[in-house]
Amino acid sequence: MANRQSPDATGFKAENEIDLVLGNANPNPARAGCPSRDVLTALARRERPIDDPAYDHLIKCSPCYREVRALQQSSAAQANAVRWRMWSAAAAALVVLAIGTALFISSRANRSTGRTEVTSGQRPQEELSAQLDLRKFTVVRGDQKPQDIEPLSLPVGRVNATILLPVGSEIGAYEVQVLDSDLRSRVSTTGAAELREHVTTLQAMLDLTGLPAGSYQLAVKRHDENWRMFPLRVVARQ
Repeated sequence: MANRQSPDATGFKAENEIDLVLGNANPNPARAGCPSRDVLTALARRERPIDDPAYDHLIKCSPCYREVRALQQSSAAQANAVRWRMWSAAAAALVVLAIGTALFISSRANRSTGRTEVTSGQRPQEELSAQLDLRKFTVVRGDQKPQDIEPLSLPVGRVNATILLPVGSEIGAYEVQVLDSDLRSRVSTTGAAELREHVTTLQAMLDLTGLPAGSYQLAVKRHDENWRMFPLRVVARQ
């Protein structure tokens, strides 16, 4: 067995009482009977059988013990460095995922609330407001016929309609449709009616975008009640 210089320069650090005792109790400055570096490396990696006599040598030789422990500590430090790099990469991936999720949720929220992200040169779709008073079709003067009353009017576009329902209408969920001259449904939506200043008022979003200007029927019904229809004129915006 070849004698070698003391391995103190390898960076061994006593981590517990056993390291303090076995790392200093048996100096063996001449390195008598010490196994080769390859054997010590195998011992540090626990690649040799547990009954290998070389393990007994470590108890009797502080330089070899310190060398084996230095190899183990170096290996542990490298493993920690690898784990740190893996953790850093995972953390970075989580940050990217969180940002992507936030952008996705924001995009979904914009769509659900009717907002549109606008790119350069693109105009957002304008939301219009209108009020439709259906009470005038049920309360008329003695010399006036319902068909003589001016029809309701809505502009082409996305219209947030406030509909004043006929006297006696109940609050709750309503269906609203816009029917063409053949009574085909061109626009369909739902809304909730509530009492506002003693008037049953229905709030509904009517998307009339792309609907040709002309005469239509506004159909309104609550739950399992019958449809009630009112004349409607859709007008082009100036």
